Amino acid sequence: QPHTGRLALYLLGLRATCPPPGPQRSLVTWLKYHLEEDWTGSRRHGHPLTNYYQYGLGVLALCAHHKRVREEVIRRLLTAQHHGKLGHGGNAVDTEAVVALAFTCLEQRRLVGTELAAELRAAAHGVSRSMAEAQGPDGIIGNIYSTPWALQVFLATGACQTEPAFGQAMAALLENLEAFGSAATMAQVLPVLHGRSYLDVASMHCQEEPDTLTPMDIEPPTEVPGNKTVQLVVECPLPWCYELQLYDRSVPVPAAASLLDVLQAAAALEPHIFKFHTQDTSQGPFLTQVLGLEARQEKRNYWQLLRAPNTPLQMGIADYRPQDGETLILRLSEW
Repeated sequence: QPHTGRLALYLLGLRATCPPPGPQRSLVTWLKYHLEEDWTGSRRHGHPLTNYYQYGLGVLALCAHHKRVREEVIRRLLTAQHHGKLGHGGNAVDTEAVVALAFTCLEQRRLVGTELAAELRAAAHGVSRSMAEAQGPDGIIGNIYSTPWALQVFLATGACQTEPAFGQAMAALLENLEAFGSAATMAQVLPVLHGRSYLDVASMHCQEEPDTLTPMDIEPPTEVPGNKTVQLVVECPLPWCYELQLYDRSVPVPAAASLLDVLQAAAALEPHIFKFHTQDTSQGPFLTQVLGLEARQEKRNYWQLLRAPNTPLQMGIADYRPQDGETLILRLSEW
């Protein structure tokens, strides 16, 4: 499977470090190759082999490196946006934002013709308006992790100066900074806290960048004494299963255990009954298989994480730390 998103994020990070010219050239070529390989999935499934989020990141990274993108590649994203194909699980904010940033970058860097530039500008401003409409009463847009993406769109399109949703979302972000504990999530929120977006990576003046990077000593997390018990439930609704509830057990774990620790403890308690698999991503481990049931891109399903009875978790399995007595549900869901 193409590594479109991971390579795109790496190239964005590489551009931000002001590297000497040369080494990234072959990586940019590889990213162009992955974008084409990624799109071969559309012939069978109608969408990229990865997803539109990764595909949009690929276009954004190429633009940040001042590389032209074939109009056909751009049109694929425009068509997907026009037909509402960018979202999954009821939340399209992060994907729409990445695509809008790619559109704005291509237009502002003048890497496309005048007619296409006008289309991209209109599409990006349309996304900006939809971000404002998607804002909840708490100021969050989508969820706490997609909010920095939405803020980047407001900044990139200039809507931050006139859109009331910008200030409300920024206030919500500042109240929830403790949620951004991984390198990937911090990379999304840090530009916003400095009034910047990923588009600013493309216009950095590297000769003016001082060499001020210093290693940071990170203290190990403090141990939390004691234990806790988490109720773990696995659900598989129709059409994939005839029986909704496939697993329901109490799992004892240390007090500081994450959801990933709970899954590993359940597998250790009943190795012949409870099995699961994960896939490493830039956002941490992603749950792909539970009890032999695999979530697959081509089937448009995924393992949804919920706190009973029906509250989606806003963190991944390695970051979320359940409370004692909490019931967590792994539900095979459609996007």
